[in-house]
Amino acid sequence: MSETTKIKVKLKKEEYAVPPMNFNLALMMIASCMLFAGLVSAYVVHQPDAAAKGTWTLFRLPTGFFFSLAISFISSFTIYKAYSSAKNDELAKNKLYLGISLALGIAFCITQFWAWHELTASNLTFVNPRPEDISASYVYTISGMHVLHVLGGIVLLTVALIKAFQFKIHKKNMVLMSVTHTYWHFVGFLWFILFLFIYFAQ
Repeated sequence: MSETTKIKVKLKKEEYAVPPMNFNLALMMIASCMLFAGLVSAYVVHQPDAAAKGTWTLFRLPTGFFFSLAISFISSFTIYKAYSSAKNDELAKNKLYLGISLALGIAFCITQFWAWHELTASNLTFVNPRPEDISASYVYTISGMHVLHVLGGIVLLTVALIKAFQFKIHKKNMVLMSVTHTYWHFVGFLWFILFLFIYFAQ
């Protein structure tokens, strides 16, 4: 074997200290945290002034948000089971729990639409008849941006499930499963924090 060939083989075997997918995920999560921090800060700054002027409506959170919170807790458990099953080469369980997590992700989005329907039924629309009152607009924006993140997670879960059925997820190939697991926990925890903020801010 020539020296050039040896170098090529060595380069092929070289592994990244941090897989590029994990690094990109970390950057994306940091950017998402900054986005929601900006929205929450705007809410905190705007609410007292608007309340003092009588242009802020206090309202109960819709029931759909409570159901979505419960779903996020359950799906955090199922995605953990999917991850641990893949790590232990329990491939049938991995596919099962990935499928359940995907179904729960879709159910989460449905409960969010249900919550928005409840808001509009109470005349709390995204664009208020009184343009100066944007109290409900914040709830729509914060929850809507979170749903977009959940949809990204649903795409990841779908890809992971397809790869699982192709036997491309197992204990020797965990990068995609690890990214999916981390991101799904992230969006679940994010909704927990956002829910608590909106609940107590009201």
